[in-house]
Amino acid sequence: MASSDDDSPSKSIADIETNETGLGAVKTLLQGQSSGGTAKQVGLAFRHLSVAAPDAGVVYAKTLPRAIINTFGVDQFNFLRSHLFPRGPSKSAQSHARNILTDFTGIVKPGEMLFVLSRPGSGCSTFLRAAANRSTLDVTGHLSFANIDASEFEKRHRRETIYLPEEDRHIAALSVSQTMRFALRVSLPSKIRTDHVVEELVVMGKIFGIGHVLDTPVGGQFFPGVSGGERKRVSIAEVLAAGSSVQCFDNSTRGLDSSTALDFVKALRRLTDLGQKTTLATLYQAGENIYRHFDKVLLIDQGHQVFFGRTEDARAYFEDLGYVPVPGETTAEFLTNITDPRQRRTRPGSRAESITTPSQLAAAFKESAQFAKILQEMSQSEKQLAAETSPIPSSAYNLSYLHQILECLRREYQLIKGQRRVYYTKSVTTIILCLTVGSLYYDLAVNAQGAFTRGGLLFFALILNGWLQFPELFDAHTNRPVLERQASLNLCRPSAVALARVLIDLPLIAFQHVVFILPFYFLAKLQVDAGKFFFFYLTLFVSTVSFSNLLRDLHIMFHHWTIVLVNEFVGLEIACNGVYAIPDVVNADPRYQTCNIPGALPGQVNVPGSQYVEALGWRFDHRWRNIGIMIAIAAVYVLAGTLGSEIMRFASHGGTPIVYARNSSPSRTSSRHSRDIEKEAALSPAGDTSSDSEAGKIHHVGPALTWKDLTVDIGDKQILKGISSYVRPGDFTALCGASGAGKTTLLTALSQTNSAGTLGGKVMFGRKEPGRAFKKSHRCAASDYRFAQQQDLHDGTATVREALEFSALLRQPKHYSRAEKLAYVDRILDLLDLLEVQNALIGDAESGLGVELTKRVTKIAVELVARPKVLFADEPTSGLDSQGAAHIVDYLRRLSHNGQAVLVTIHQPSASLFAKFDRFLALSSEGKQLYFGPVQQVLPYFERHGAVPPPGTNPAEFVLETVGAGVNARNSDKGTDWATRWDESPEAENVAAEIGHVQEQGSSLEDFEDRTTEDYNASVFTQTWLLTIRIMRNQWRNPPYMYSKIWVHVVSAILVGLTFFQLGTGPQDLQNRSFSVFFMVFLVNAIVNTILIRFFLARLYWEFREGPSKIYSWVVLCNASILAEMPGALVCGVVYYLLWYFPSGLPLGEDAGYVFLAVLTYEVFQVLLGLLMMATSPDLGVAGNVLVFMICTMNWYNGLIVPYNQMQVFWRYWLYYLNPFSYLLGGLVIAVVEGVPVHCADSDLHEFSPPPGQTCGAYAAAWASSASAQLINPSATDICSVCIWTNGDQYLEGFDLNPQKWGGKWGFWGIFVAFTVSNLTLVYFLTWATKIKKWKLFYFF
Repeated sequence: MASSDDDSPSKSIADIETNETGLGAVKTLLQGQSSGGTAKQVGLAFRHLSVAAPDAGVVYAKTLPRAIINTFGVDQFNFLRSHLFPRGPSKSAQSHARNILTDFTGIVKPGEMLFVLSRPGSGCSTFLRAAANRSTLDVTGHLSFANIDASEFEKRHRRETIYLPEEDRHIAALSVSQTMRFALRVSLPSKIRTDHVVEELVVMGKIFGIGHVLDTPVGGQFFPGVSGGERKRVSIAEVLAAGSSVQCFDNSTRGLDSSTALDFVKALRRLTDLGQKTTLATLYQAGENIYRHFDKVLLIDQGHQVFFGRTEDARAYFEDLGYVPVPGETTAEFLTNITDPRQRRTRPGSRAESITTPSQLAAAFKESAQFAKILQEMSQSEKQLAAETSPIPSSAYNLSYLHQILECLRREYQLIKGQRRVYYTKSVTTIILCLTVGSLYYDLAVNAQGAFTRGGLLFFALILNGWLQFPELFDAHTNRPVLERQASLNLCRPSAVALARVLIDLPLIAFQHVVFILPFYFLAKLQVDAGKFFFFYLTLFVSTVSFSNLLRDLHIMFHHWTIVLVNEFVGLEIACNGVYAIPDVVNADPRYQTCNIPGALPGQVNVPGSQYVEALGWRFDHRWRNIGIMIAIAAVYVLAGTLGSEIMRFASHGGTPIVYARNSSPSRTSSRHSRDIEKEAALSPAGDTSSDSEAGKIHHVGPALTWKDLTVDIGDKQILKGISSYVRPGDFTALCGASGAGKTTLLTALSQTNSAGTLGGKVMFGRKEPGRAFKKSHRCAASDYRFAQQQDLHDGTATVREALEFSALLRQPKHYSRAEKLAYVDRILDLLDLLEVQNALIGDAESGLGVELTKRVTKIAVELVARPKVLFADEPTSGLDSQGAAHIVDYLRRLSHNGQAVLVTIHQPSASLFAKFDRFLALSSEGKQLYFGPVQQVLPYFERHGAVPPPGTNPAEFVLETVGAGVNARNSDKGTDWATRWDESPEAENVAAEIGHVQEQGSSLEDFEDRTTEDYNASVFTQTWLLTIRIMRNQWRNPPYMYSKIWVHVVSAILVGLTFFQLGTGPQDLQNRSFSVFFMVFLVNAIVNTILIRFFLARLYWEFREGPSKIYSWVVLCNASILAEMPGALVCGVVYYLLWYFPSGLPLGEDAGYVFLAVLTYEVFQVLLGLLMMATSPDLGVAGNVLVFMICTMNWYNGLIVPYNQMQVFWRYWLYYLNPFSYLLGGLVIAVVEGVPVHCADSDLHEFSPPPGQTCGAYAAAWASSASAQLINPSATDICSVCIWTNGDQYLEGFDLNPQKWGGKWGFWGIFVAFTVSNLTLVYFLTWATKIKKWKLFYFF
């Protein structure tokens, strides 16, 4: 199969020597990594190694009440202790510990590869973390690297060990080449870190089979990008770039086809030999060819070491013990089966027959000659290493800290370019707001009327630019696990990333402020003075930087506001005329008047701005001092974030227990003893007969799904090309192909779920096309299709039983009663051996439930409880060991042979696993058909066409290797050649004939179409009820969401209540009453941003899984999202009201009841506004920026910050009336101010002198009477004291809030309710428009 041509498709990474560019690049990399004092050859030795984790018994989920109770409780203490003293577990923790690994002994020398083998959950990942010196658990025994103790090695040679976890975590918006360049630039030694070498190594990506996607985003779970297999290769390339001497790979072939997995292991073998690396790897479902590339194997059984030695000795050792392999079983399968009591077979009378526990099996190994050989090898190695010089200490990072920051800066710039849409939205939002608000304050008057308004203008400038930083929280949170992973690979320090983010923010914020200030400053006609302009710019800049590093800190924002206020007012002369002159007497001499603003003295009708701000408590000569303080505070925030990124860790590091729902417990009922034979008979065949005999009993009853010349075009690219096949009830069909061959695309096209692109060819269900009828037929009969997607999208806070009941109640046909549906859930739990974990939370990829159980639940069980007849399963065995994969396939095989059609994509099937299928459909990397027919005829077909398989070959692996699959499959012509042979073969003609025969023989859809016209099996009420309960249960078991909302309300209410504590009835108190009301609107940004995230995730579940599966409709999604938020919103409203209203001393009686009702309505409005923003926007970034625009508009056009009469005419007559906050705040201010009798304190009085010879009454009584002012001392002749109001209604008139306007405060509330209802309507309409009709509201993106 080899070729002398450099572009030969058969070339793999293991054949680097045939590629001069690749060989030169790899050699340059390896030589550079082994120079400069780093350890070239580092072996690994461990003796009596054990790893323990705290064992708290049965672990229950922490719920919202527990989070609230422990706000200042033991959880915080334990959190701080675990992060400040991570290496010092308490005595209580040690006394309640469980061993994950027990007494491991072994050695791996430089240039050797160790295969770590076990079933999932037995301790493979824990061992690899310990071997890489990355474990956060309690590690005991002796672990050494190059004869240096592990603790000492970590201090002096941390860079020399790496652990690559199973999960692929990358910054989704970066391209593959950008991701690789970053890894290379931060990892390469300085002597070879040139642009030429970096580019040469990036080009080396072609050798990894990702050369065609170098410019494609890496992507992620919800971000489009490369395929899962290609993303895995990017992860492997990162590890190669890191260049450590000891490399631990945890299931790194997950998601790769068998041929590509073999290429990966060949590459590992070659790179281990070239660089004398010490390589450890856990690989599930490994074929014999993969196994032979390793030097040693470690077999783990439930945390016990049951074998360690040469790979060629393992099979003989266990056969000598008395274990019997199954014919056709690979060595890896044989070894794994030994650790499974249900699978292993023993020879009668042998020692193996008496071994029943893992500890007994481990004890047998300790007594064996194999163990003695290991001890001897370790002793010889220790003597040899003792005579050698210890490796010279090396830095944990190849780059200096400064250069790390520079490289992170480069990446942040690339990330900004990759997320241009978010920044475009931010710029558009900034421009629109600065123009609109600038015009609102256009040509601001320099008089007493404009003094208050000018202060509001300055506060707006600060708060707007701070709020625009909110959307960046989403990316920071999403990318946090990525940065932790890269830190563990010693690529760069997390603090370098944190500082780079701050530094990249500086020019962005500076540019944002240039765009904002230029029109805003001059439209409002602030002081045209260069010094004041740039001081305002500086303050705004410092304020936004502080805000972006510690969001939601309004206290800091207030101090910045005082600085810009002083800057603006000093140098102004505030004129008082008309009603602002006291008293406003005709032809009055200004010497006998004063100004109606703070700081005015008797005889002053023009008040210096400095005098005004000093009366408010601020001094101009302190502004630079205050700027220095603010810069220092910003620096503290940056330092706190930087240190926190180094200290805090959020990713799991093994030892995670299974978490159970409260008020439940692990089921102790053994499924083997409780199983109902009659129940199981309905789901599986009796006995365990061979595939052939079972196939003979199959009755293909019901319509078959057929497809002929099927094509799928996405854009200009054709993914699938002329695929013809079928699947009948009772067929168990395997779909195989190279990574990226279009297997998932075929399943989505056939199942008509999330099908992207244009579908061509003919697809038939029975004798009709599977349009509406196909989608509906299953909803009225047991005939049904279900698609178990590759993505594990599920609600992690649901228990196993809850997830299955949710699926059963909503997806089973209507003619089944609720009791029958729930009884079927019990049967599926029993069938899939899930009874013992039925009350466990499903969790996420790192939860204690484990990969196999999670897949069994989310990929198989939730689909089976729907009673399907056609089941599509996309890689249900990916990430499982051979036994877990065999279990899943056995379950599916039982179902198919009882009349259900099953089509499964599978990546790395062993020969025994492959034999369980009835039919085999193979695709080339170009998306062409290579074969379809019985699995028994696969090898004969290829043999007839010149590809002779060796004896005992694995058919699936043989086919993929024969057709040129692997990392260079896309550069191969073999797939096309074999596709042409298939098209010209008699087998292809037979398939075409069979399709016609199957269509005629199968049942027609006509029997199904007339039964119902409904789209869903459950009523809208049932769908809404069940989904609402699920969301509310998620809120209960996932405390951070509701806890953060309650915390924001509590803290805000306390701060406002104490700031405006027990307000009086003076003029300033009236203004403070309106301020206390106004501060409530600042809740909306903090609260709605959290709602955005929740609804975004709920919408993704619906878009990618639950909607296409017809579990519930988009209407139900909106219903449940709204209803589930209501209890929390009302609780938050009650808490806020109680902690704010009564401490502030606001009116009781009807007014108190009105405010309470208005606050609750406002909470409902917030929820609907958040859902509306998310329904409008394509992603979180856009939604966050649109939200800022909406909030700023509502906060500043409501008539309080800029009184109605001072608003520009253009905005006054439409935007004011379209603003819901005009009515919310108007009604609230009326409620707390209306009819309040004004009593002025001495500080509230305005003083002026009467003309000589007149009393205050003679001079100003008539004016006081007409102005409804209180003349305090009418008989005085020297200083007259005036309280400008007698009643709160006078204050309201200044804001055009007449208590009788629109029916008073209840009229305001009614209009606000109307806006709230309109939000509700728009949530449904825009969800329908954007998600059903696919309207794009942002065409310029």
